[in-house]
Amino acid sequence: MLKFFLIFLLSFSLFSKELKVISLDWTAAETMMLLGYPIQAVGDKKSYNTWVKEPRLPNNILDLGLRVKPNLEQVIMLKPDILISSSLFSFNNHSLRKYTKIYNIDFYKEGDLYENINNAVLQLGVILSKEKEAQVLIENTKNILKEISTQIKSKDRPLAIVQFIDPKHLRIYTNHSIFGLVLKELGLKNAYKKEVKNVWGVDNISFLNLLELPQNTKIVIIKPHPFNIKKEFKNNPFYQKIPLFEDYIELDPIWSAGSLLSIERFAKYLKDNLK
Repeated sequence: MLKFFLIFLLSFSLFSKELKVISLDWTAAETMMLLGYPIQAVGDKKSYNTWVKEPRLPNNILDLGLRVKPNLEQVIMLKPDILISSSLFSFNNHSLRKYTKIYNIDFYKEGDLYENINNAVLQLGVILSKEKEAQVLIENTKNILKEISTQIKSKDRPLAIVQFIDPKHLRIYTNHSIFGLVLKELGLKNAYKKEVKNVWGVDNISFLNLLELPQNTKIVIIKPHPFNIKKEFKNNPFYQKIPLFEDYIELDPIWSAGSLLSIERFAKYLKDNLK
């Protein structure tokens, strides 16, 4: 089915020296940067640099405003050939389709997450006439994961991948998340076994739920933080009594709904931090 879809897209792709492309979707923007395709503008650029971080967006890329409500005047002014979006932001399509051709590409949807991400990368590669580059990117990521898997020797302790919402609430990532995907590919264990129904594989928990994790769990905390966690761990009696926070890993921002670079970065961070 995917093969026929890609052929369909290819037959209707806009061939030119350089299409003017904008994106509301950060995952697509991340992928376009990896494919070496110039992107003209992205939704909520400032927050992209906070949550996604890499690949960094060049200064000349414009900000389209909020992803959920892009600046229509900006879109009209740019006169893009293509707008890359996703089903999450498709409610904007009715007001935007008269000014540009829109492709919705869903990296995160029902089904096998790794397969979905790779398929979305291929779809974007076809649209941008970068199919070969997309295939190389997929294969390189696969090989990197295999190599890192052999380099990590300490695989006994389960890992809990979290982000703080506030001092008493966290996001925790399940096996169906991008982080759970990487753990599986590297032969590591996810300490959080609960299944959730959302396509991102993320659950919101109270800090009290941390007590339910296996005692030998190693916590992996991903930035950005909405508060000073080191100060909180030092001064909050609850965190002082939890052994989990005596030995934890803290990582730079990695997009929790990311593409192949997010997968690669998380794997490399784990390799560098697991002794």
